[in-house]
Amino acid sequence: MARPDLQAPARQATFLFRQPPFMKRLPLFCLALFASLGARAEWLTLTGSPGEPASSYVQVDPTTVEVNGMHRLVNLRLSLAQERITKDGIRFRSFRARVNVDCEARNARYVSATYFGQPDFVGDPIAVRVFEANDVRPMNLSGAPRDLAGRTVNAACSVVGAREQREPREQKESKEPSAP
Repeated sequence: MARPDLQAPARQATFLFRQPPFMKRLPLFCLALFASLGARAEWLTLTGSPGEPASSYVQVDPTTVEVNGMHRLVNLRLSLAQERITKDGIRFRSFRARVNVDCEARNARYVSATYFGQPDFVGDPIAVRVFEANDVRPMNLSGAPRDLAGRTVNAACSVVGAREQREPREQKESKEPSAP
């Protein structure tokens, strides 16, 4: 005959070690939360006052600059105080763009752009454009100070890739005479 007091602790142990269903999903939720925090852009304001709909401003994300030889791919966004119309007839107040900066020619062109009808990139995009190599859209940042496009090119070109950082140091080391 089985003793009831010996079976009770076994049942309690089983109950104590069972996880509620939501606890199985908690690690996945934490992982998704941390991943989304790490993927956030770090926008650097070049001019203007972000968050003020009556103000125009330009921002770049310096953490996502891609270096490819003498070219840099930069994420940029612009919010305007007043509505503008593109040469394609798109009415917008703000846009996010991917820009290809040519450091040798000292110019930049839009690779893609996402347009918003509201300032501060609010709401659903009203248009998304990808510009082919033969459809050159120069980055002139209409509505921003005239010299800002040039300063943006200079800033992007100052970003050095990992390989370019090593080469000057290796060249310097090879030019220095070795100690006897």
